[in-house]
Amino acid sequence: MTSKTKYPVTDEQIQAIFSAAGLGEVHSVKPMSDGWYNNVLGVVAGAGEYVLKIAPEPGVHVLTHEADLLQQELRFIALLRDRTDVRVPEVYYSDLSKTLLPCDYFIMEKLDGVRLDKAGLKGEARARTDAQIENILAAFHGIVGEGFGYEQMGPATNWHLALRAMTQALVDDCAAFGKRCPLGDRLLRYIDLHREILEPVPSVLVNFDLHAMNLFYKDGQLTVIDLERCFWGDWVGDCVIRNMRRAPAAFSREEKIRFYLLMGYLAVIMYTEKFSRYKPWNSTWWADVIGSRFLWMNCYPALKRLSKKAGK
Repeated sequence: MTSKTKYPVTDEQIQAIFSAAGLGEVHSVKPMSDGWYNNVLGVVAGAGEYVLKIAPEPGVHVLTHEADLLQQELRFIALLRDRTDVRVPEVYYSDLSKTLLPCDYFIMEKLDGVRLDKAGLKGEARARTDAQIENILAAFHGIVGEGFGYEQMGPATNWHLALRAMTQALVDDCAAFGKRCPLGDRLLRYIDLHREILEPVPSVLVNFDLHAMNLFYKDGQLTVIDLERCFWGDWVGDCVIRNMRRAPAAFSREEKIRFYLLMGYLAVIMYTEKFSRYKPWNSTWWADVIGSRFLWMNCYPALKRLSKKAGK
């Protein structure tokens, strides 16, 4: 996947990395095309197969919440290994020193199996997998945070302030690219409108990216990859990824408002990130355009309706 954020590593640099990790001579390197942000490579070295994940180079214009994302992923992998039984990749080596490369990187296991979106599960197998995903999310939400928002942006004292800061950062990112962000401006008004609903929300670990492309399936077991998008905040955020059209019917009015605010936030992310990653002739630029419009068309009318019902 073409992206301006991917660091163009050379074969010589890859060999130096694997030598430093004590993993032997590199035999082959293959780009893994599914990554949209980091440069992700499949590497055969020594007697094993590995995945090398390389962050963008410092100085590349990324979004505010994307600063040091690879460091965050390492932190959350370690946290989940320590606090849960959620399957995550094993990390064999990491380097944040900027010595061999001007950017952070790590080497992790190459997972067996297939991505869940390619597993073709039906019937009981699909039902068991869905139940397993719910258990995975319950494990995430069982980890309580001390603050709110992205760690790399600094903790907020409540969810209203965190969501507001997260959205304002995207509006400011758009401005830094010379663009307006009307979706973000509208969302900020709704976030402030529902301040009393957001302030009491407890802080838990939210994945916010747990879709089928970030789950590997083998022998009935799931492994979670790409943990870099985690934040501390409202558990409802993980329902957005699972229900991209509307809030679950069982949700209360307040939960639905929280759901659609986070759907709107995801729409603003997709609206903004295309400026930092792609060119208008890239298919991924238009995937972001379409995705952002789809999400906004689902959440905005619902927010207007629910706010009107509340007399706001």
